[in-house]
Amino acid sequence: MAFFFQILCVLGLVGAGFAARRRGWLSARGTNDLAHVALSLVYPALIFVSITELSLADLRANLPLPLFAMAIAMTGFGLGLAAVRLLGRVPAETSRAFLFHCLINNYSFLPLPLVLFRYGDQGVGLLVFSSVGFELLLWSLGVMLFTRAERRRDRLKSLFSPPLLALIFSLGVVAVRDLVPWPAPPPWLALAATTFRNGLATLGAATIALSMLVAGSRFAVLKFQTMLGWRVWLVSAIRLLAVPLVVIPLIGLVPMDATARGILFIIAVMPSAMVSVLFSERYGGDTDFIAGGLLLTHLWALVTVPLLLAWAF
Repeated sequence: MAFFFQILCVLGLVGAGFAARRRGWLSARGTNDLAHVALSLVYPALIFVSITELSLADLRANLPLPLFAMAIAMTGFGLGLAAVRLLGRVPAETSRAFLFHCLINNYSFLPLPLVLFRYGDQGVGLLVFSSVGFELLLWSLGVMLFTRAERRRDRLKSLFSPPLLALIFSLGVVAVRDLVPWPAPPPWLALAATTFRNGLATLGAATIALSMLVAGSRFAVLKFQTMLGWRVWLVSAIRLLAVPLVVIPLIGLVPMDATARGILFIIAVMPSAMVSVLFSERYGGDTDFIAGGLLLTHLWALVTVPLLLAWAF
């Protein structure tokens, strides 16, 4: 029941973005600007604060997290490959969009408030750490699903996005902080560091609100007709039901920290990734199919996520 109300809270934030776009308070350009600010500035601040809350021992103990995240993604991809033949004669763009939905789900912004509600800042740090696995698949296999003509240099350049750079930098800070014996800093320097960190924490706290506003704004312009085709329902069933039913029992069998296991459970039940629309527009793809799967999985997530998490926990 707790997860149900947490998801309602998330959907309330999404609804605010939906209403703002419908009323004209938020334009398409404004939505893109918000997304750019969130990804390039606000989310990196949250990443730094969350990761540096952890110790090097915490990271070592949870080193399998990115690998398990990749395993969740590849389970979806494998199920998608098994089901893609059922699509019949469809354009190659539709097949690739189908596989992208199966591969990449909403692994960061949507689970973020759920993890924060349940595990606090330490859980957020582990969620961010687990996202390394998804990021590597997103900018390699994910990009290649949309186009095989993309130059390798461009794919490598895209890999080093601000969130990933912030993650690498934060991991370096943790390693240096915990491995190098530093003398006690003078009071003025400790105060300056605390003030700087508090400022970053304040900035990063806006991540959830901004990301939900952007999601709601984009939902406001999606066409409901796009989610009526049976192929969209098939990919939604794979994403919301098949993947969790396969991976949750397997994760439950692996010895690991309870917080790490809970975070993987939450990731596994998430709907399709918001980034799928951006990828389709950037690299070329069946945007209608992408939008239909995105909308349908997020609507059904209100039902499937609380039920599956109640079963998992």
